Amino acid sequence: MQEVSIFWFRRDLRLNDNAGLYHALKGEHPVVPIFIFDTNILDDLYDKSDKRLDFIHQQIEHIQDTLIKKGSSLHVLHSTPEEGFTELLKHYKIKTVFTNTDYEPYATTRDKHIAALMKKHGADFLSYKDQVIFEKGEVVKDNKEPYTVYTPYSKRWLATLTDFYLKPYPT
Repeated sequence: MQEVSIFWFRRDLRLNDNAGLYHALKGEHPVVPIFIFDTNILDDLYDKSDKRLDFIHQQIEHIQDTLIKKGSSLHVLHSTPEEGFTELLKHYKIKTVFTNTDYEPYATTRDKHIAALMKKHGADFLSYKDQVIFEKGEVVKDNKEPYTVYTPYSKRWLATLTDFYLKPYPT
């Protein structure tokens, strides 16, 4: 079986300035990009013609077209993440799953389950900060407590912001 890294697209439906994709491409294994239409989420949608799904479909088509032009492709699965990764494990020796951090409660639980599944199969699960400039706990008072007043927080936020945080990832 071919040893690969997986890059898992989720909320980050773009090829440019994508932290997780950047790190995956810097790795030693070929990268298999995937997107999973998560049936845990889709099955609960009241409106099946939700405009967010239209946007996702459009972005996936754009990513797929771009990857095909570069000699690659996006593997699109329609399943739960657990089922999707179990299927991928039948076809690849996954060494690392790269993705970008998703902060929603469902997503953090889902990611813990996928990380455990990958660990069971000897693979790493690496998640990168991508949709925020600073994560919770990165801009805090000197005593490490969170700010409760906006003005001191905004001053610390601006003081912490450097060019490093503003440079796009070269994917």
